[in-house]
Amino acid sequence: MPRTPLLLAFGLSFAALAFTPSSHARGWEEVHQTSDDVRLTVGADGVATVQHHLRYRVVAGHFKTLDFSGVEPNAELAFETTALIEKGGELPAHILANPKVPGALLIGFDEPRGIGRGVYVIDVKYRLDLVAAKMLVRDGSMWRISWTAPTSPEGHDGARVVFEVPSAPTEPRLASPEQAATTLATLRREPGKDELELVRAHIPRGEAVVWSARVDPKAFPRVVSPELRPPVASVTTAAAAPNNVPAVLIASALAVLAGALAFALGAKHRIVARACESASVRPRPLVPLRWGLLPFAYGAAAAAALAELLWGTPAYGAALVVAAMAFGAHRSPAPIHKPRGPGRWQPIADGDVLVARPREAAPGDALDIGMRAGKLTALALAVVLALVSFVLRTRVAGAAVSIPLVAAALVPLFATGTQAQLPRSPAELAARVLGPARDILGRLVDFAHVDVRCFARVREGTKTYDEVRLACSPADRIPGLRSIELALATLEPGAPAALPEVLVRFDDGSEAAAKIAQLAPGIRVVTGRGPGEKVLRLSPRAPTPSGAARLLARLASELEGRRSTDRASCGAMPKSPSRGFNGADRRAPRTRPVTAAAAPPTLAPALAPA
Repeated sequence: MPRTPLLLAFGLSFAALAFTPSSHARGWEEVHQTSDDVRLTVGADGVATVQHHLRYRVVAGHFKTLDFSGVEPNAELAFETTALIEKGGELPAHILANPKVPGALLIGFDEPRGIGRGVYVIDVKYRLDLVAAKMLVRDGSMWRISWTAPTSPEGHDGARVVFEVPSAPTEPRLASPEQAATTLATLRREPGKDELELVRAHIPRGEAVVWSARVDPKAFPRVVSPELRPPVASVTTAAAAPNNVPAVLIASALAVLAGALAFALGAKHRIVARACESASVRPRPLVPLRWGLLPFAYGAAAAAALAELLWGTPAYGAALVVAAMAFGAHRSPAPIHKPRGPGRWQPIADGDVLVARPREAAPGDALDIGMRAGKLTALALAVVLALVSFVLRTRVAGAAVSIPLVAAALVPLFATGTQAQLPRSPAELAARVLGPARDILGRLVDFAHVDVRCFARVREGTKTYDEVRLACSPADRIPGLRSIELALATLEPGAPAALPEVLVRFDDGSEAAAKIAQLAPGIRVVTGRGPGEKVLRLSPRAPTPSGAARLLARLASELEGRRSTDRASCGAMPKSPSRGFNGADRRAPRTRPVTAAAAPPTLAPALAPA
């Protein structure tokens, strides 16, 4: 080959290489987004502050702006931010909306040459109304927060989103069980806020991941969107004017109702007053009103409650029902503290006081739930009110609920001011305590050697008695012993119950007094009815009929005469024929002092502590 063409070709090739621009001359640039951690702090009004924690790695070149896309167009940007260099240092930066691409941002840097090779961390923050953006929607009884992350241009590992919401009774959770297969959820509950952290191992390239969680609606009390909180139909609208019922008929029915209830409560007051007068106690209405206005207030409150429940404000109607119940209620009667007056003790047949008799029917029983007539009356009223509610349910809106609710005002009319609140009569107390005690005593002692009979205290000038006692004394008693009585002690006047109490009556300075001092040492002895009479008051350890019967049997045995010279002495009981004691003399001679060994055991085990 000739040398000239060869040289020419080599020169042209060298010139081409010399004038061809290199890659560095064109400005080779490379940058990668390696992560995007997101935190959504949602307020009580449904407005969230979204913060992206972005990490970029610049491989080559210098960048004055970086693109970031996938932001909601209606977001309110926080324009100022800072770029942190991984090796240390900060760079001022700003955020601008990209006018060419909706939902895209430009992260600009104020450095003249921009950012060069290295790793940078940038926070992008903006506010977003989740309700307006349809990212907070109803999901059954809960609400659902759904947020779509910006697409990752190259994909990255360890994507993380944190939902921070106000605290609520129900904790936030994953929106569906299917998410648990790809998403790791961690819940942190703190005072005032709940945090739900969601993590995915890898986000593929170009995929827009939807992060969602279910939250309690009570966490957002300031959200009033009708789509999330549909308006509740008011009771006033639902219970509008009655159907097919004239207003005149309604007013007449309410007036009749008020009058009937006022009449019923007035009758109840008269019945309670008569019963309390016979029991010597004072009636006590729960709400005392003067001048006899209480029945009228009761009827007016019940009628007004029905009107408010049907056509007014239900809360006011319920308050009026409570007021009517208070107007119709009675407390337990108060005792009247006064002397019971003079009276005389006389024997009374056992069958008249120790046998429980059924109570005779009285006019007030129809308003007493404790009596059979009261139960039947209450049942009949319940059936009538149920039928009225059933008939009016299609004619008066809300009648099926309002009428039974107003019927609660009738409860105190039947359940208070009853016979159960009155003190028991002497005959009832005797039948409850003295009758069983006498039956048990008959199994413990031989009535052939013990005189047992009942005495009643008859008021002076009347034929009624106010107290009953059971007298039990040995037929051959120790000299000086008058009687042994089982009485009923009430805690206070007018109390509905009584406790058994044993009274031992004896002559002062007699052998009975010495024997009683040995049996009950240290127990105070009080003065009796007449001169020279002393009384020992004992309470059985078990305040029951059986406990009282055992104490009576012990006293009758210990205070029985043990010598043939012992005879029945004076006392409250009539004298019985004398029967000598035929057994061995078990008492020391009268002139011999009683030693400790010969002293009888005391009654302490059978007595209640003082």
